[in-house]
Amino acid sequence: MIFDVLTLQASAALVIVVSAVMYLLDTIMLKDGLPGRLWASAYLSGTFSAVCYLAWLLLPDVFVAVAVGNGAFVGATAFIWLGCVAFNGRPLRVPSIVVGAVILLVVVSALAAGPAGGDWAGAIPFFLGNALFAVLGAVETRRGAIGRRWSAVGLTIILAIEAVWFVSRTAVFIVSGPESDLFRTVFDTRVSALLTITLVIAAVTVTSVLRANESTLRGSPDVRRLSVDANGVLFRESFEATLAIVCARAELAGEGVCVIGIRIDDLKRVSVAFGPEDAEQLARELRGAVRRYSPTMALVGEADATGLAVAFTTGPTTDIGRVARALHDSVVSDLSRLGTAVVPVVGVGVAVTADHGHDSRALTLRADEAAARAAVTGEQSFRIG
Repeated sequence: MIFDVLTLQASAALVIVVSAVMYLLDTIMLKDGLPGRLWASAYLSGTFSAVCYLAWLLLPDVFVAVAVGNGAFVGATAFIWLGCVAFNGRPLRVPSIVVGAVILLVVVSALAAGPAGGDWAGAIPFFLGNALFAVLGAVETRRGAIGRRWSAVGLTIILAIEAVWFVSRTAVFIVSGPESDLFRTVFDTRVSALLTITLVIAAVTVTSVLRANESTLRGSPDVRRLSVDANGVLFRESFEATLAIVCARAELAGEGVCVIGIRIDDLKRVSVAFGPEDAEQLARELRGAVRRYSPTMALVGEADATGLAVAFTTGPTTDIGRVARALHDSVVSDLSRLGTAVVPVVGVGVAVTADHGHDSRALTLRADEAAARAAVTGEQSFRIG
């Protein structure tokens, strides 16, 4: 069975529209955070691009539809990347400027070709723009908070496939041209439509899982229930919600906030080498020791399944380095007295609002990353990072 371009393009548009509507409804009901809203924008942009391409197929004289459709298609990939950047708590200003500049270039290059440009007006900037944001998105999914979610692997694969597809498409387009047998067989609009359908369905599934995790960690904006373990350590969602409130209040009061991340070197390896009992004992003692030796009014909570974080407000006289060093030394001392087969390296990392602003997610992420590096290298500088 052979499908014509219009049928396949209409099918792709239908899949994108249905996916976008479902995702947007979930976004509204979950009162989504910034990553979810950016991913929703990606599906909206994809829907708009599909409509533009259908308009071009039905009304070939409206060449502007190709230019706008190309820009919207590149925007869809770009918004996926921006959503990953927001998930990791990184600033969006520079990435947003890059996105705007690339989309403008794609649209202008297609418009410059005029009515004679046909289906492939501005094709090379269009292909390379998609490849660029697919590569950036794939790299971002392997970093920070999103990189620690197993479900993000699916998004990495999707974006990597898209990047390889568009780079290969560009090479064949330049070398052989759009009329060549190779391009028509492997890279023409029919194949592109089928690939779009497959990747959109997969992307909606993956981003929905990631968005649900992010929403759960962020907590409902109306009601938050705090939960702690037996040592008084806040579970992750409770810690995230409480720290967000503390950061907001500290910003209004003109106060600083410090987050200290604490990690021990790979409990999984300890479990494999010396047994799960030693690993569990070390994990329990770590939580108890961190809670015991943290400042009295500090928030102590989970950064993730194996990392902890300590957060407290700071003033001009607060000696953050001394607090971090004392916490590290006390925790190491308690772990050394356990008598287990091995005492893992304890890593400590520090992040403050003077460097990262009053963004609770960014503070926790930066402190946790610094702690992870210190746990691997064993180098404890206690410098603010």
